[in-house]
Amino acid sequence: MQRVTFDNNLKREIASETSESLREVCVPVTNEIRLQSFDVNQREAVLEIWRELQQRLGSTSLMCSADWTEIWLKHYQDSITVRFVVGYKQEQVCGICLLSESKHHRIGPVTVRTLHLGTAGELHGESVCVEYNDILCEPRYRNEFVCELQKLIHKQGSWDQFRLDGINTEANKPWPLYENNDSGSSQVTVQSRVRESRYFDLEHCRAEGGDILSLLGKSTRSNIRRRIKKLDEINLEWAETTEQANDIFAELIDLHQARWKKEGEPGAFASSRFTGFQKDLIARLLPQQKVVLCRMKAGTQTIGCLYLLVDKNRLLDYVSGLASFEEVPSSGLISHYLCMNQAMQRGYDAYDFLVGEKRHKENLGKSANQLQWVVCERNRTIFRLRNLALKAKQIAKRIVRKP
Repeated sequence: MQRVTFDNNLKREIASETSESLREVCVPVTNEIRLQSFDVNQREAVLEIWRELQQRLGSTSLMCSADWTEIWLKHYQDSITVRFVVGYKQEQVCGICLLSESKHHRIGPVTVRTLHLGTAGELHGESVCVEYNDILCEPRYRNEFVCELQKLIHKQGSWDQFRLDGINTEANKPWPLYENNDSGSSQVTVQSRVRESRYFDLEHCRAEGGDILSLLGKSTRSNIRRRIKKLDEINLEWAETTEQANDIFAELIDLHQARWKKEGEPGAFASSRFTGFQKDLIARLLPQQKVVLCRMKAGTQTIGCLYLLVDKNRLLDYVSGLASFEEVPSSGLISHYLCMNQAMQRGYDAYDFLVGEKRHKENLGKSANQLQWVVCERNRTIFRLRNLALKAKQIAKRIVRKP
């Protein structure tokens, strides 16, 4: 390659002639974060940027990772409108997120246009149920990115509700939306619901000697010992290959569906989208050791099959298939206890049961994180009518209670 050199006089002459045009055509580099939106047709290029940022940051929440997002788009983008938002700081990518626009929510006969952060907004019965939802951003620029993102969202007139699903309530993660946009119009009301995600601290247990039972309640310890004593020899299978994982997953689906159908419910795997998403997720993430499939058996009887996500060296209890109570009493409690022991031996930091009201979560999850579901609503007639109806219902209940 030929190298061209310039003397100082020629450099000054070129600079003098071109300085005005440069000011007109060049984008100035500032210290402020600049956001840019991309539609789904540009997803390949954006996902490449996403992976580069993810690799640079190192530790990433699974449900805002490039792999999770890409597989979700494959199965859900035909039913939801999505766009990517990329943040630039001095022209370097510093943050990225997905916004999902949905028209699946209704109040009576009226369609409510919802905008969600991340992979959410699916039809009822098809949702992947994001928890520990987040943006992917350099920590030092997070507050600034969220601030600019909120301004961008406010300027969009296409939504009635903006929803934050399963957001961690840590103090250093600012949300929700501003109450008013820059012009002071289009007032937004904010409703928030906080739920506990119970977990067992495996790292602490190891430091205390590695005996999980000793850190559980007295009645829980007694129940686990009694139930296990009545079972045949227990075998735990932790999938090391995709073939093993698929076999466990197939039995998990059968057990899960049988249990829910008995309760008169369709079960998660009645949705072909949800099932397809999970199969692709396992195929992609098991070789990366980012999902876990585990099966517990007593002799030839399956006690339970567990499907867990790996999020920053924490196991998230995502979906399970358990033997009926008639076949194996306390099958959920036993399955999770056995899996927790194996997880501790394998060096995981925590075993998180996610949100939900189930007895084994309360018995085994001795610590808790706070997750938040936030709904920001614009001033719409349908919401005012709904609020009036709810208020009238409350008044009617109070009248009925009066002697």
